[in-house]
Amino acid sequence: MTSDQDQDGSARSTVPVHKLNHDGRGAELVLIFLVNLALTILTLGIYRFWAKTRIRQYVWRHTSLLDERLEYTGRGLEMFIGFLFALVLFYGPIIGVYVWLFSVTPSPGDTPAEAQIQTLLILNIFVLVIIFGAALLYYVALFAAYRYRASRTSWFGIRGGMEGSAWTYGFLGLGLGLLNVMSLFWTKPWADSVVFKYRLSRSWFGSKKFESTLDSRGLWSSYALAWVITAIASASALWIFLVVAFPVIQQMATGSRPPSPQIFFQFQIMIIALFLVPIIAYQLGVCWYKAALVRNIARNLSYDSVRFRTEVSGGEVFALRIPNFLLMMFTLGLAYPYVVLRVARFIERHVEFHGDIQTAAIEQNAIDAPWYGEGLMEFLGVGMI
Repeated sequence: MTSDQDQDGSARSTVPVHKLNHDGRGAELVLIFLVNLALTILTLGIYRFWAKTRIRQYVWRHTSLLDERLEYTGRGLEMFIGFLFALVLFYGPIIGVYVWLFSVTPSPGDTPAEAQIQTLLILNIFVLVIIFGAALLYYVALFAAYRYRASRTSWFGIRGGMEGSAWTYGFLGLGLGLLNVMSLFWTKPWADSVVFKYRLSRSWFGSKKFESTLDSRGLWSSYALAWVITAIASASALWIFLVVAFPVIQQMATGSRPPSPQIFFQFQIMIIALFLVPIIAYQLGVCWYKAALVRNIARNLSYDSVRFRTEVSGGEVFALRIPNFLLMMFTLGLAYPYVVLRVARFIERHVEFHGDIQTAAIEQNAIDAPWYGEGLMEFLGVGMI
C-alpha cells in the first residue's frame, strides 16, 4: 500500500497497490520440459501443442494476484486443430497457384522468350503475394493468439476475452507496416501505439472492459536512439563490405582472378553479416524504446477503477532480452524453462495494479470464446509461451 504525500509529509490519499506473485520452481519446470521434449521427439513434433499447454498450465497456476491463482484452461487438442486450419489456410493457395502455373500452356503465337517472360512475371507476382500474405497472416495470428489465451485464462473462476476481428487487425497491422517502410520506420512509435490500443481496448475480463488511451507521446526520443544506432551499424557494415568486396569483384570481372569456392564462401559470409549487423544493432538499441512503450501502455491502461504501472528501464529490458536470446541460442533451446521463469519473475517485479480491485462486482463475460487454438501462431513459429 502506498500513499501520495504533501510537502509536510501528511498523507493526501491512499491507494492500494497490488503485485503479481510467481512461485514457480526451476526444477519442476525442467522436469515438465524434459518429458515434453521426449514426447515431442517420439511423436515427430505433434505433441508440442500439448507440451506448450502443460507449460502454460504450470506458469499460470504458479502466478497469483490477491492470493488467488490464475488458471489456464486451454487444451492441446484445440491448438492442434488450429494448426491444421493454419496449414490449409497457408498452403492451400500456394498449391493452387503452383498447379495453375504448371498447367498453363503458352498461346500458339507466343515465342519461347515471350512464354518465359510471362512465367517470370507470374512468379514475381506470386512472390509478392506470398510476402504480403505472410505479413498479413502474422498480425492475424497475433490477434487470434491473444484472443485465445485471454479466453482460456481464469481468475476467481472468471475468464477473460477479446472482441473484434483478427482479419481487421491483420489489415490494420499490414497497412501500418507498409507505412513504416515508406517512412524509413520513423512512424513506428505511432504505429505501435495504434495496434496496441486497438487490441487492449477490445480486451475484457469478466463483465468489465479494459480502457486504453495509449498514444505515442514520450516514445520518439528512445526510438530515435535505436534508429540512429541501427543506421550507423548498417552504413558501417555496407562500407566495410564494399571496401573488402569491390577489389575482388573487379578482379573477377576482368578475369584476372577466377572465382574459387573459398572466395564464394567468403562472399556468402559477408552478405549474411551485411544483413545480420543491422538486426543485431537494432535488437540492442531497441531495449530502451521497448521499456518506454511498456511504461506508456501501463500508464494509459485502466480496468474499472484500477490503473496499471511499471517503472521498467531500458537497462532492465536489455538484461532480460539479451541473456534470454543468448541462453536459447547457445543451449539450442534447452534453457527454455529457465528463460520462461526469468520472464515470469520479471513481470512479477515490475507490474503493479493501483486501486481497489472489486472482485465481487465482476461477473462472467458473455463474449464468444474461440473453440480452437492459436494454430496460425504455432504454424508461423512466433511466440514463446
